Amino acid sequence: MAKIIHDRPKIISILGVVGFVFSAGQIIAISAPSIRDVASWYPILFGSIICLRFISIIGVWHMKKWGAELFTYVSLTKIIIQLLVDDFGLSAKIDCGFSIVFIITFLFYYKKMARGL
Repeated sequence: MAKIIHDRPKIISILGVVGFVFSAGQIIAISAPSIRDVASWYPILFGSIICLRFISIIGVWHMKKWGAELFTYVSLTKIIIQLLVDDFGLSAKIDCGFSIVFIITFLFYYKKMARGL
């Protein structure tokens, strides 16, 4: 089976680097008092979501469809959970804006991404 190699567009590279940096900042925020004060289970869920988003950005970096799909699902789940627990402050709104821009960009290049691992 022939392997199709697609060049990574520059915008995907830029968003990948921004996503890596943003994820690193959010990993630090997992232990913040504001996260711990929401609910006892919230830091675990928040940390899992951040880790899955980081993994999905790696998938998109390698131009894999599963990366774009995983990022979309995890970001929407994070937004819904933050709305349900009333943890939608300024940083959550900024994160939501970045997520929407990322999702639109990733889905725009979705057809150029490869299926599989």
